[in-house]
Amino acid sequence: MRSGKQKLTQKILYCLAILVIACWSSQGFAATEISNIRYWSAPDHTRVVFDLSTEPDYRFNIRGNLITLEFSDASFHSSLPAEKIIGKHGISKIIFTTADGNKCKIEIMLDQPLKAEVFKLKKFMDKPDRVVVDIIVAQAVKKEAAKERTPPSVKKRVIVIDPGHGGEDPGAVGKNGTYEKHVVLAISREIKKAIDKMPGYRAILTRDGDYYVSFSKRLNVARQASASLFISVHADAARNRQARGTSVYCLSTGAASNEAAKLLANNENLSDIIGGVPYGEGNNQSDEIILNMFQTNTINLSKTFAAGLLDQIGRVQCLKYPNFHEAPFRVLKLLDTPAVLLETAFISHPQEELTLKTGSFRKMIASAVASSVANYFSGSSSVASARDTSKKEDNDAPTLKKAADTTRPVETITYRVRRGDNLNAIARQHETSLALLLKLNQLKINDPLYIGRKILVPVAKREIAAGRLLKEYSVQKGDTLFSLAKSSAVTVDELRRLNNMTDSDVLFSGQKIKLPQ
Repeated sequence: MRSGKQKLTQKILYCLAILVIACWSSQGFAATEISNIRYWSAPDHTRVVFDLSTEPDYRFNIRGNLITLEFSDASFHSSLPAEKIIGKHGISKIIFTTADGNKCKIEIMLDQPLKAEVFKLKKFMDKPDRVVVDIIVAQAVKKEAAKERTPPSVKKRVIVIDPGHGGEDPGAVGKNGTYEKHVVLAISREIKKAIDKMPGYRAILTRDGDYYVSFSKRLNVARQASASLFISVHADAARNRQARGTSVYCLSTGAASNEAAKLLANNENLSDIIGGVPYGEGNNQSDEIILNMFQTNTINLSKTFAAGLLDQIGRVQCLKYPNFHEAPFRVLKLLDTPAVLLETAFISHPQEELTLKTGSFRKMIASAVASSVANYFSGSSSVASARDTSKKEDNDAPTLKKAADTTRPVETITYRVRRGDNLNAIARQHETSLALLLKLNQLKINDPLYIGRKILVPVAKREIAAGRLLKEYSVQKGDTLFSLAKSSAVTVDELRRLNNMTDSDVLFSGQKIKLPQ
């Protein structure tokens, strides 16, 4: 009898406990916790971000100089104050209040009635669920627009310098806590100073503070300014802490040129999502069609500049790769403006992380970039009215000619442009200058370089052997130095000398070598 009463008592106590816990949970615990507030100020807007533990149930109202956000089934983290003074454009303060039924209210007090955008962002990588409020500072927009409309006394080439990341998107972070977004902004400011000192040039920054700028806005800066070049500045990172050096990348409308370029592009292309752009996950497929149709010439010009940039950077800093690479970077998708992405150094390398923070390194990189810009455009200003006396012969065999209207006679051959060629690479291949190549063919730096087009190139000294022209040959499977020397009527030793080969060097399939014709 006693045991039956005990069991009944236990059941009643159990039910009461469940009921108490349920009541306590409904009153004391909320589904969403508003854990943190962050904010940044850009020239045209101020952004406020609220970090949340889960996807929120909320509504908002914008009326006059007050923005109200009401969250259902939510609570504030204990670290949040009842009121926070904000010293940013357009905002005076933010008030946090709670109400019955697990409701939270956030009031954003504005200096004056302003337009605002409110949207939520889903959890992504290390970023939690967020609600973002962008306050559009109309007056700042008007001032910037008026400033850009003011015509300069002398028209200058505009070079857009794009410091990567910013605001919500810190970019790569070094072992000692260095943020990529900070160092690349400092380097970009130095590049701007160096270019602004050059007669006939003017540099514009896509951002000049710690805030995020979407890909579309970065590209619009270049379009609206009719930019002649676009340079996106970054600091590289890798799991391998020993990886170091500078690298340069161009846009590819297809696959990346190597796996490292592919991984880098994938990471950089996430910036819109990390930085908090509404619908940043979207990818306009029509962009790909437009790029494939119209951007071949722009990409070739980008490659020409990239090669010159690597040459200048290589004089002051070690290079990760001796040549530029290609990948589908969204920030480089400009139809008519040559664009490159510069990875200045590895922030993940302990020594280079420290170097990136020094003023001397920033000035050194800035000087190299400015020199490459000057070299890139110098050819277009020195093009003479040389006449092509070659008459564009239809046969593919290179023929010796004399270039007209040059101070000294230059022996030339006819070269047919191949896929992937650019003027800078062709000039290097034939041991000549970009300016002379432009002069021989009556070209300007921005002229298209079509596949199959025939151009005149100077004959390099090493391309003449025993009175005969040299041709480039791709080694086939089964080839040996002896068989190639025999077919070319030269000795093996002479073939080695022509290709700067030693006795220990061996041929491999696909290798490019010079053979007498």
